[in-house]
Amino acid sequence: MIQSVLPQLSFSFYRHQPIHADFSGGQISSDAGLLPLRAFDERHHLTRDLAARLSDPREDDRVRHDSLELLRQRIYQIVAGYEDANDADRLRHDPMLQIVADQKLGHPLGSQPTLSRWENAPCARDLVHLNDALVEQFVHLCGHEVRQRGEILLDIDSTDDPTHGQQQLSFFNGAYGQHMYHPMLIFERHSGCLLAARLRAGNASSHARIVPMLLRLVPRLQAAFPGVKIKLRGDPGFALPLLYQFCEFFEIEYALGIPANCVFQRRAEPRQKQLNRRYRRTQLPQRSFSSFRHRARSWPRQRRICYKAEHTATGTNLRFLITNCAGRAAQVFAFYNDRGECENRIEEFKNGFRADRLSCHRFLANAFRLLLYGFAYNLVNLFRQHLPQPWRSAQIETLRTRLFKLGARIRQTARCIRVHLASGWPFQNLFRSAALAGNSS
Repeated sequence: MIQSVLPQLSFSFYRHQPIHADFSGGQISSDAGLLPLRAFDERHHLTRDLAARLSDPREDDRVRHDSLELLRQRIYQIVAGYEDANDADRLRHDPMLQIVADQKLGHPLGSQPTLSRWENAPCARDLVHLNDALVEQFVHLCGHEVRQRGEILLDIDSTDDPTHGQQQLSFFNGAYGQHMYHPMLIFERHSGCLLAARLRAGNASSHARIVPMLLRLVPRLQAAFPGVKIKLRGDPGFALPLLYQFCEFFEIEYALGIPANCVFQRRAEPRQKQLNRRYRRTQLPQRSFSSFRHRARSWPRQRRICYKAEHTATGTNLRFLITNCAGRAAQVFAFYNDRGECENRIEEFKNGFRADRLSCHRFLANAFRLLLYGFAYNLVNLFRQHLPQPWRSAQIETLRTRLFKLGARIRQTARCIRVHLASGWPFQNLFRSAALAGNSS
């Protein structure tokens, strides 16, 4: 009997002994750190509940990969850093991804064409139901903290997703100077959760569809958390009278940037002159806060306008807010300026999870992709809140490097599947803590 010999690679740089390498190590994965995340997912039924909201038009007797398996495959690939469906062809045989997708070990996962057909299947109604799931998962997993805190803080913002080629509703946006989509995102500040994500045409204004999104979101939050105060912040792109009225009707405290106009500048002029004189006298930067009441012609009532005036060597800088918040103008600006945290969330969402990879031709398929990236982001964000304190603010790149990207040999026996983790892994304590977090409430 002739035995086949595996080809070996030899390396001679090591002076102590010769080195020979071959591909006979068995089933090895670089993503064994996904196990605690998958346990957390299973404990709270996160991906299972999402898949239940997806309609599947395929015939049951011809389905090899059901929606739940494909959803898990796609989400966990995104978490592991494989953001494109194209990655599926070389990852479908990875044993750890098979395990977290609940596929039998050794049975390949869905291919890239399978995932592409699946991403193009959801209808508009499915996307609405999936968006609702973002809120329900927040209520389920963050409800205790919200009630203790007594506050929900909504940060609203839009962002750009550059497009390439012939994609439905991709238009040139003059503000960004590119062809793009223009997604709208709503985050909850304290938990970092994404509560709503809507893909919009590239030429949509910053505030387009924000009131319908809030109209679906806010009543759900108020029903789940009666008596909990809801606050809202947004940049000057959301200076929309309909949004002011919405917030006032639902008793939401808001602070929104508002563009300067001649009336505002005239009201702030005395303070500007005062700061100018003080700067000439001291040669030190000057800053002052104040507010006044104002009623535009289209407004049914007066509203409070807060402003910040600064004078430095480069001249005068004025910023205006419209708000119904009580307190000194300086406190309102401090509250508003904290919305920079929302920019950090968007940056992680886009750069860490590659949420701008919307390359499908159909608009609805790209809207579904945006939600897939949102689910991957929320899964990690909810999970890290249960990690030891230093890791609760860790970005996805850090979690990948120190937790998810963990080498392991996977061996299937008659009784169980054994995962032999790398002995020299320097973050073993983090993995143990993450495993406890995944398996406990």
